[in-house]
This record gives sequence, structure tokens and C-alpha cells, in this order.
Amino acid sequence: MVRAHIVNHTHWDREWYFTSADALVLSEQLFTEVIDELQAHPEANFVLDGQLSILDDYVALYPEKLAEIKDLIATKQLFIGPWFTQTDAFFAHGESILRNAMIGVFDSKKYGEYMKIGYLPDTFGFNAQMPTLLNQAGFDNIIFWRGIHLGEHVQSTYFKWTGLGWATQVYAINMPQGYGTGMLLEPTEAYVDGRLDPAIDFIVKYSRTQEVLIPSGNDQLNIITSFAEKLARINEMGRHSYELSTYQDFIAYVKTLPDLEEYRGEFRSPVLARVHKTIGSSRMNIKLRSAELELKLLTRIEPLLVIAKASGIPISERLLMHTWKKLLEGQAHDSLAGCVSDAVAEDIMHRMKEADELCDSIENTIVKKNCR
Repeated sequence: MVRAHIVNHTHWDREWYFTSADALVLSEQLFTEVIDELQAHPEANFVLDGQLSILDDYVALYPEKLAEIKDLIATKQLFIGPWFTQTDAFFAHGESILRNAMIGVFDSKKYGEYMKIGYLPDTFGFNAQMPTLLNQAGFDNIIFWRGIHLGEHVQSTYFKWTGLGWATQVYAINMPQGYGTGMLLEPTEAYVDGRLDPAIDFIVKYSRTQEVLIPSGNDQLNIITSFAEKLARINEMGRHSYELSTYQDFIAYVKTLPDLEEYRGEFRSPVLARVHKTIGSSRMNIKLRSAELELKLLTRIEPLLVIAKASGIPISERLLMHTWKKLLEGQAHDSLAGCVSDAVAEDIMHRMKEADELCDSIENTIVKKNCR
């Protein structure tokens, strides 16, 4: 009998074929229901997709709910962060990925503890230096789906991923059937026999472990109500042991496994899931503008702020963070990849225009103050 760690979550595309306005309207209803369900069921927990931007949007609508949200995070019912947005891990500059994590960690302080997990459930492939980047951001693990070829890259779904150059490693946890493996969690024999048990059997075939991770959620999917009750009924039907768990608990288990395989390199294989390789040439205006702004921020604006501070010129780092956020909103896995509608593409380009103007304004202010 295998012990299945069931983790309830939602994956939240902030903009995709729908606009960020559409996502905000949906989140207004869904996130409110999440809060209500968690308060009604103290034994339940929920992962809010690992990005702060969507929570910021919600709290801007409901600032009076901040105390309730902080309480749910403190009692380990609601899990947030660590990213500002669900970063693209292939087309974004490595320093941008680091800034995404740094800003997410910094911003999470206003809510409480963040997940210390390199949680990237839907990114379309990963560069080979992700272990190094994650290590620099303070994470010793990653949970991911796409890009892996089990049986070729590694044999097991749970292994150690080593970066290039530096001897940096992270514990890697692959979700071979995606973040929707246990979605809906229906307490019926048809669901358990037809979906849940076979999913566990598939993972165990590769992992050869006594415990496996089963994420229960999907795109814009709501919290599972009466989770404990449904899980108890499922335990009466299935061949395995199913329990409400957390990503943190499962990572702790993986760290106890002896002789984990080691892998060095990228993940870009479309074997178990699409990685959309043609996105490398889609909406090049977004990719080129993003690269230009990255260089402007990294090689001009950030150094100027350091010089300004050393020269006694007071320019707040908050302005820099605000500028980075404009760029990072367009570097989410779907946004930067170009898997978006025309309306969303216009929004992304407009935010980059605002970021560019902020860069110029910061520079002009420093120059003016230096000339006094």
C-alpha cells in the first residue's frame, strides 16, 4: 500500500487567452470562497499557486480581509509565495528570475510566512542553471511538471538536480501527470478506480517509493469543499492510503530517501507534457522588449541607484521594485512565452512602456540631484 500525499491547490494564470481583468473578476469570487472554506474547516489547507501578484490583486479589492488572510497563513492553512509571478524559466534572464523570487519573498512579509519552495508547476521547460538560481534565492528544492523525460534524463520522479559550474543541488520533485493529477477528488469508485489509483501506480512505477505526491487542483480551480470527509470516503474505496498533506511535508520525505539519482542539464523534452517549443519565435516584440528592459535595469538603473546611495542621493529601492514588477508581470510562463490573446499582448507591451518610462525618470532624477 502506497501513502499518497494529497495537496489541494489552484493554478492561476493571471492573463492568458483571457485578460487580467477577467482573472480578477474570477478571483474575487473564488478566493473569497477559499477563505470561507478554510475558516469553516480548520483541518483543511490550500496552496495559492506560489505567486504573490494574484493575492495582491485580491487584497487591493478587500483590504479588510488582510487580517483573516494573515491568520490562515499563520495557522498553515493557506500557503503563498515565493514568486511574485509564476516566472518563465527559459526565456527570462537569470537575474530576472532571481529578482522575481527576491521581490516575492520581500512582498510576502506583509502577509506572513512564504513557501520556501521553487514551485513552478506549469513552466514550459527549464534552463540548466535553475538549481543555481534557486539556491541563490534561498531554495533547496523545486516542484515542477514539464520538460522531463523519465527513463532518459532520470529514472525516478524524485532526484537531485545539479547546476552548471557551481556544485549547487536542489531536491527535485516531478509531477509526471501534471498539477491536475488528483483534480476534483471525487469520492466515487469510478474516480478512484479510473483516475486516482492508476495515477499512483504510474508514479510508483518510476519512483519506486512508498510515498508519492498527488497534487489536487487545476487552472482557476476552486478549493475542494469538505476535503477531509471526501478523503475518508475515498480511503474506503481505494487500494492505497490517501491523506491531506502539504508540499513541505512531501519535500521532507524526499530528503530522507537514500541514494537519490543526480541529474545535470536542462529540461526541454516534450515527452510527458507539451513544452510548446514553437513559442521561442512567437510574439517576438514581447521577448525583445523584455530583453531590452532587463539589460536597462541590470546594467544601468540598478548600478545608478548604488552610485546615488553612495553619493547621498535618496532614491528609494521601492521605485526599483515597482519598475521590476511591471516587467515581471509580463515574464510569467504564459505571458513571456507569447501564449496570450492580442488584448493581453497589448497590456504586456503597455506595462513594459511604463517600466521604461520609470527607468528614465529614475535616471533623470539622479542626474538632476547630482548636479545640484
